[in-house]
Amino acid sequence: MKSEQVPVLIVGAGGGGLALSLLLLQQGVRPLVVERRADISWYPRARNLNFRTMEVFRGLGLSQEIQAAGTRASRIFARERLASTTQKEMFDPSSLLDTQTLSPDPFLWYCPQSRLEPILLDTARKRGADIRYATELIEFTEDDRGVIATLQDHSTRESRLVRAQFLIGADGAHSTVREKLHLPTQGKGTLDEHYVFIYVRGNWEDLVRGIETDVVMIENPEMRAMFLIAEKMLAMFMVPTQGKPSENLTRERAQELVAKAIGRPDFAFELIEVAPWQPEQRVAEQFQQGRTLLLGDAAHTMPPKEGLGVNTAIQDAQNLAWKLAAVLEGNAPQELLETYQAERHPVAWFAAQHSMTGPAAAVLDKTQMKEKASEFFPIVGYRYHSAAVVSDNGSGPASGEIDLLDRKELTGVPGTRVPHVWLQRESERISTLDLVDGQFVLLAGSDGTSWCAAATRAKQSLGIKLACYRIATNGDLQDPNGEWLERMGITSDGAVLVRPDGFVAWRTSDATQATERLQEALRHVLIAEPKRRSVARSNHPQSDPADHPRSQNGGGSIPSDRR
Repeated sequence: MKSEQVPVLIVGAGGGGLALSLLLLQQGVRPLVVERRADISWYPRARNLNFRTMEVFRGLGLSQEIQAAGTRASRIFARERLASTTQKEMFDPSSLLDTQTLSPDPFLWYCPQSRLEPILLDTARKRGADIRYATELIEFTEDDRGVIATLQDHSTRESRLVRAQFLIGADGAHSTVREKLHLPTQGKGTLDEHYVFIYVRGNWEDLVRGIETDVVMIENPEMRAMFLIAEKMLAMFMVPTQGKPSENLTRERAQELVAKAIGRPDFAFELIEVAPWQPEQRVAEQFQQGRTLLLGDAAHTMPPKEGLGVNTAIQDAQNLAWKLAAVLEGNAPQELLETYQAERHPVAWFAAQHSMTGPAAAVLDKTQMKEKASEFFPIVGYRYHSAAVVSDNGSGPASGEIDLLDRKELTGVPGTRVPHVWLQRESERISTLDLVDGQFVLLAGSDGTSWCAAATRAKQSLGIKLACYRIATNGDLQDPNGEWLERMGITSDGAVLVRPDGFVAWRTSDATQATERLQEALRHVLIAEPKRRSVARSNHPQSDPADHPRSQNGGGSIPSDRR
């Protein structure tokens, strides 16, 4: 049986898996991605990308391309039939949360999987990722040097063994990886809500001409349905008004339902697929077991009401990528990966709760949270507590909890996403978020000239990627609105250390002993001792991957581009 070695094996090439591959490539790690589907998903699912997700793509140099593929906002109208002209407005974009002070990026209210995945796939392959479709994970085991996986190519029926330093399960709600690890989940499980997706193809131009929206709701005594008219292949998402839809809904009956929803007997269309579906709410109790970690729907599945599923997955990927790279490069011990669970599990649980109950009641056993503007929270309105954050009082407990912020703004508190502030570089206006492109960034005040010298020494001493910018009239960047110090919560001789995922790791308003204190903060965040030997670049002797000490099929357990 053929065998190969890779630093990271990603199982699943959905939005989360492909995003993780790009983020690892940005860190200099070339992953192997396998997907049991024969191709990308051509169905318009997972339609919304929030501004925090767009910030992730901004750091990868993909924001403009993805914006061009999507729609920022459009009105949604309800009609009795698609062919009718009488309609009422269901959604007005003027009611949206104003994010201009929060982010340089917009919400994309329509950029489904069918548009996003081709962009991510093409970019990942161009940048060097090895992505294989029609390839399935059969089993995997772990030893003290990594994970050994058996993969099968569906087209050739051939199997091969892959030894990876780490295995990432990004393989969806019914994750093979999670099931083989026997990881329990929390939540309500499969919900008593029933839907039918009916995908049809037709010549829609004449029928939808003059409808200035991407979505039309169909509401009449017989049905509630939603037409996505932005696609050449139109998807009808139907909620029957009486009883539960049959899991054996016939194509003939589906054809009849679509015809009634269209409301024009002479209109011809082709039925592509009929798919009954029930949403689920499940969050894995653990996102990590040994050298295997869960990402996206494999870690947390939630109803689509708030559009948080793929967004949470992509933000998981950004949190995990730099930590994996730090461990692979020998700049951090494997214990750093435990902060992925501590930081992302409570965010996922909150998002799952939010998706169940709606904005007003999404609470984490804290009744006072009901009074907050909670549409802000699952996106960016939270604060991490973990060993990868140095709090203002000098501690960084791995508590596995998050704080939800009181205001619709960010103030530079360690554990929160760095505030978005517009700065000036020569004639170019850039956001503070444009400085975060997968490396640590130190932002220093006008009187903090010692910080950039300290950053140079820290970079050399710790062997990490670290950029430093001084914001001053004669500095690397200028602050034309005079607001960045206040927004960051520091003084002119202070500095803010930002992690590669855009979250504040540490801040100070005191430039004394800059070199020692910066290195101490970085070692704290990386949980680092003196630099370890790199495992990503090392040339391990060829091992025999056929030695499978603990087969997961048998139920055994595993111990613990700037824009």
